[in-house]
Amino acid sequence: MGNVYQKEKRYYDALDFYQKSLAIWEKCLPDNHPHLGDSYGNIGVLQRFLGNKDLSLEYFQKSLQIRTKSLPAQHPDIAFTLRNIGLAYEDKGDIDRALAYYKKAAAVLRYSFISTHPYVTEITNDIQRVSNKQN
Repeated sequence: MGNVYQKEKRYYDALDFYQKSLAIWEKCLPDNHPHLGDSYGNIGVLQRFLGNKDLSLEYFQKSLQIRTKSLPAQHPDIAFTLRNIGLAYEDKGDIDRALAYYKKAAAVLRYSFISTHPYVTEITNDIQRVSNKQN
């Protein structure tokens, strides 16, 4: 339901749903279960959309912490989280950190997908955009 609300840009409704979902998962699952990483990541995305830059970073970092413990190092979900952290740093104007996270995400995505895959193209565009801001 949270995904539906998010696609409809009903961010507060989506956030409420994701927070309730997270509370349920936390009661039922071990601390490093991938579903928790998903939930923290989803909440981070919504916090970013709502303009809560620092809070979004907290949720993305928690998601990354869980995902790096529960998933293989080259799993795409780790790359997606690294990219989200990069986006959050870019939102905050921290271009150097954004670029560092984009490059980490790119390494994972290039391992997992062919060079013409949309995910690889997207992260390559992120790197180029941020690199242009540095100059």
